[in-house]
Amino acid sequence: MYQNLCLFGYAALFLFTPGTLAAPALSNVDLDKRWFTINPNPEAGGPRPWPGHKLKYKFKDDNSKSKLGDLVKEGWKLWTDNGIDKANIDIIESSDNDALVIEVSDEPGATTTVGSNPLPRMKFGDNDKYGLLDKTANMAHELGHSLGFYHEHQRDDRDDHVVFNCKNLADWSEQKEKDGFCTDLVAAKGNGWSSLDLIILPRSQQNPPICELGDAYDEDSIMHYPGGAGGSKSLLKAGSRKTVLGYKNKPNESFKKNKKPSSADIDRANAMYSTPENKKRDITKACNDKPPAEQPPAEEPVPEGDEDDQEDAEEEAEEEQEDAEEDAEEAEEEAEDEDDD
Repeated sequence: MYQNLCLFGYAALFLFTPGTLAAPALSNVDLDKRWFTINPNPEAGGPRPWPGHKLKYKFKDDNSKSKLGDLVKEGWKLWTDNGIDKANIDIIESSDNDALVIEVSDEPGATTTVGSNPLPRMKFGDNDKYGLLDKTANMAHELGHSLGFYHEHQRDDRDDHVVFNCKNLADWSEQKEKDGFCTDLVAAKGNGWSSLDLIILPRSQQNPPICELGDAYDEDSIMHYPGGAGGSKSLLKAGSRKTVLGYKNKPNESFKKNKKPSSADIDRANAMYSTPENKKRDITKACNDKPPAEQPPAEEPVPEGDEDDQEDAEEEAEEEQEDAEEDAEEAEEEAEDEDDD
């Protein structure tokens, strides 16, 4: 199966996932996915940032290079034009075995492995019929995954900001009877459902490879799906898609298309790949240093020899409370007698 993949656009799910498969158990890496980025700490496990501050890539064949060569550079230019520092991270075409292998597809949809790993791959649909409906922006999104980013809209606070209209997915009518279509990551992964990249990613406390710095939800992130991604055709407007991700206060209004990296995207990328000479934000330290857990206030010790006095005082207080309650009952009875007279 395709572990650590971004599947941008519903067609990619069917294109790259064969048939209906038995749902495999998610790996620790799957369970640990979060919205921010892979953890640059070498001991964290899981996918890694690209070593040497270089995202190396190559093309699977001449056809892929012919169709996507310029597009890769244009997609990366969106990152550099908006503030990513090349001293931190840059892309370079390379024939090395560990380079990202980019393959063109004639079908709509794209899929990319997250970060550097033993088999980095990107399969990219050479058309504008999916995702952001813009090839350059889609490429920038996919390069964001290769840098180490997961989806912003799969954060666990997503529902505080957007509405997931699962029934508007293109394959809803075919899969609606399946348990967990809108909520079960394991089932979505195993069956190739388009909901895979829209279901909230759970947090795991076991060896998390993902770094979470507590950044606010970024509605401008290029790693956020637009409202119509994966949606079925709308009957209201020719060529439009139904709203899958809508605004919290307007659930039927499609979430906007972010066609360039946000300032937070740039800040995160610069932080993850910053060099000692150009360190703008020490992400490694932030990922590793966890605030101490809050401890309940300690009870004040009772001075030795005062235990008996404390018990006597508690008994006296209880007796006074009982006397007060009895007096109140007697007063109520007297008042009732006077009313009867």
